Amino acid sequence: MTSDSTRKAPRHFAFEPFVLSPDRQLLSRDGVPVRIGSRALDILTALVERPGEVVSKRDLMDRAWPDAVVEEENLKVNMVALRRVLGDEAGAARYIATVTGRGYRFIAPVQTVELPGFGSHAASPAARSGSLPTETARIFGRAQAIEGVRRGLDEARIVSIVGAGGVGKTTIAVAAAHAAATQRADGAAFVDLAMIIDPQFVPAAIASALGLGVTSGDPLSGVVHALWRQQKILLFDNCEHLLPAVAAAVERLAAHLDGVRILATSREPLRIRGERVHRLRGLECDPSEHPAADEARRFPAVELFAARAAERSGYRLTDGDAPAVADICRRLDGNALAIELAATQTAAFSPVQILQMLDDRFRLLRLGPPGAPLRQQSLLATLDWSYGLLSENEAALLRAIAVFAGTFSAEGANAVSGANPAEAMDALSRLSSKSLLVMDTRNDLLTYRLLETTRAYCLERLRVSAEDATVRSRHAEHMCAVLERAATDWERSELHEWEASYGHCLDDLRAALAWSGRDDALRSLRIRLTAAGVLLWNHLSLTEECRRHVDEAVAQLDAAGQSGTAIEMHLQMSLAGNTLFARGLTPQVMSAMHRALDIAVRLGNVDARLRCLRTIGACEIMGGRNDDGLRTLESCASIAATVAAEDSSAARERENYLAIGELFVGKLHSARRRLERLYNPDARDFNDSRLVRFLVYRNVDLGSVLSHTQWLTGLPETAARTAAATVDAALKTRYWFSVSNCLSWACPIFFLSGHHDECRYYVELLEEQVLRHGIGVRRPVVVFYRAALACGQAVVPAESIDDLARGIEEFRAINYLARMPFHLGVLADALARSGRLGEAQAAMRAALDCAGTQNERWCVPELLRIRSSILVATGRAAQAEALLAESMTMAVEIGALSWRLRAANDLARLWQLQSRTADARAMLRQIHGEFTEGFATRDLVVATDLLARLEKSGETASQHEWHALPWGGLHFGSART
Repeated sequence: MTSDSTRKAPRHFAFEPFVLSPDRQLLSRDGVPVRIGSRALDILTALVERPGEVVSKRDLMDRAWPDAVVEEENLKVNMVALRRVLGDEAGAARYIATVTGRGYRFIAPVQTVELPGFGSHAASPAARSGSLPTETARIFGRAQAIEGVRRGLDEARIVSIVGAGGVGKTTIAVAAAHAAATQRADGAAFVDLAMIIDPQFVPAAIASALGLGVTSGDPLSGVVHALWRQQKILLFDNCEHLLPAVAAAVERLAAHLDGVRILATSREPLRIRGERVHRLRGLECDPSEHPAADEARRFPAVELFAARAAERSGYRLTDGDAPAVADICRRLDGNALAIELAATQTAAFSPVQILQMLDDRFRLLRLGPPGAPLRQQSLLATLDWSYGLLSENEAALLRAIAVFAGTFSAEGANAVSGANPAEAMDALSRLSSKSLLVMDTRNDLLTYRLLETTRAYCLERLRVSAEDATVRSRHAEHMCAVLERAATDWERSELHEWEASYGHCLDDLRAALAWSGRDDALRSLRIRLTAAGVLLWNHLSLTEECRRHVDEAVAQLDAAGQSGTAIEMHLQMSLAGNTLFARGLTPQVMSAMHRALDIAVRLGNVDARLRCLRTIGACEIMGGRNDDGLRTLESCASIAATVAAEDSSAARERENYLAIGELFVGKLHSARRRLERLYNPDARDFNDSRLVRFLVYRNVDLGSVLSHTQWLTGLPETAARTAAATVDAALKTRYWFSVSNCLSWACPIFFLSGHHDECRYYVELLEEQVLRHGIGVRRPVVVFYRAALACGQAVVPAESIDDLARGIEEFRAINYLARMPFHLGVLADALARSGRLGEAQAAMRAALDCAGTQNERWCVPELLRIRSSILVATGRAAQAEALLAESMTMAVEIGALSWRLRAANDLARLWQLQSRTADARAMLRQIHGEFTEGFATRDLVVATDLLARLEKSGETASQHEWHALPWGGLHFGSART
């Protein structure tokens, strides 16, 4: 097998406190990922690769924009962003120096390092999505609270920080989690629940934050498995609107995960057993009426006001203003967000004027619930006051953008508000300057977001306005347009870039679907949204969520007047694929695919017709209908030949399924040639979306099937290398269905080669995928091969035979009948070796009948060999010899050299018993000589040992005792392996 040392090692550059991993597109600071645009990252990489050298502006622009001509201004903008991330200050650069007229130079010491655990999984955006936010701003007056929460996490399994909106719960929680994570081997993860509207998505949000796919209806099972025995902090932020669902999830996790500590922020406690509540009050305020500036600044509330005012307007606190500022902080009850909002107004008003306006607002406030505590009314009053200072256009825009669940672009703001693009951009800038909006950079695109408290206030304003339905309709239409554009970009983008651009749309998609589902008049919009969201759900491995929404949309097609349309065709195809992966080959799968095919034919959509035929053919093969599957796939090929050239990935998909069909019906050399023509063992671009079709990376699939044809045709060592390399490649894709699929093919390769330790490793890896990502359709593979390995012991455990039978029944339950004859043969072998010969004969009859019904000839030589061993055990050597001869003849016919060797081993020993040593030696030597590799694999080791014994002069069979081998053959006791 290929050693990891032969592969190119990932590069990591360390310059304290940062680590840059270009291959992972990741910059981290003190182990925490730092948000940085891809262009800025390319520029940084170019500089770090040549520390101390002057890198010209042209070189940097060519590196960051290799396929575009850009102005130098683009480089300057990204350099400013990069320096901001690194913390370089003007005139005092620590990392990047400007060389006037020439370019830039990286001036900090750089080391190339190897980092444990920096594998391909950690590189994925999904895996990084749950990282704690980086601490950037100074925290005022909260050191004692942070330490208290940190200590609480040492002493209790569940700690909740409870306080009013805007008081600083998230800030304290993040700081405490960072501190506590240093004492935890597995660090901390951040689960932001602010964007979750529907409680049912709480488990999915937790799983997604940990980088887990959500393919089943019980994502928390995967979370429990992923965190089993981990020492980790889980921070659940903004729980108040989802309390029952969060409380149920937290209780379940706490009950099963001893090493996990859960920290939650909420306006109310979770009210569950074992919860330790830390109530967070406002910042301490100066109680005196006439403090001087220096005295007032000793209190964190005033210190925060002065700092934020200085940042926004250059304001400096004076002795004359100090009493008014202290009073503002007291009136706002030390609420951090309210103080920051007030401080931003120093650009237009003096502190005395701000205080007067706040007093007026408190007296006039009517939005708050009756009897609300002052600390809640203080923030509400501040928001209401800040809102009241806005122009009509600014207020309308702020209400409209509140419908976004998370980040949004200027384009999105313009779409939901209906404003002029130039006016919207100007208003966004002004709202940001007033701290009502947060600006950020996502994938080199300027994005915006509302703080959750501000968003809740604005949503209430939107609700009581007459614009609610209009704005939400615009939002749903905008999300349709964005996700439809995403489908176009999918074909021409690298996957990590595509995910960076569109991955954040999930919560907005959910919100738009929830809103459109409340009114039957919006059926058509909901159906369109569902169709547009399919690609995003599938990309994020949210298979069960996708299946449920698509199923609901299909049920609404008639009522919406969209039956028989192109949109139904695509929804039916999606329903079939998601149901197949989530629930197995149910009747609904084939029904949906045939409906899609009928529509494709009626609409004259050749591409969709070909895709339907490919999927139907593949399903027929999975269901054991090999002849039907091959006919379907061959008709697909005939249609493709009559039209313009297909895209290469679609053709590869069809060819792969044809090869699988050929493999199963025993056309092994044809299958191998087909696969070798298409398979690229050196493919490394795992971000090319064109090579991916419905969560399956085609080169991975090709390698998986190829490894089987290699083993069967006498290349066991090559097969093991191909299987191992394919698993390694699959893991890099992060497409968990593709990973689980290739593992389900790898397990039998190592089982058949006698590499039981390796097989056990791949079985455990597959079980990890099944449990972590809820891929239940692969569970029977785990059950079967774990039992098969246990049956390889000298004494076959009865419970392992039961597990073999259970695995076979689980295959039947999901209608995965491919390989069923082989599975029954392994069961028959285990029964025979445990002395249950009658049951073994019944299982073997079932295996051969199944092989005949399904025309599954690839394993028939092995079934005949196993049957011969049962006959030997019952004293019918002559019949056994005839079956072994039949097995070898058929192995030659289908090209299965490895099966032929197994039968030859058994026949040589049988002839040796009959004193036909010379015949046995000649026959076995000829077949052994046809192998060019794999001499350390089990069957060749047995053959080599047996030849050596046959060569010994005077050796007779009477000197030896027969024993059953773990794989169903017969062997002499003195030569057992």
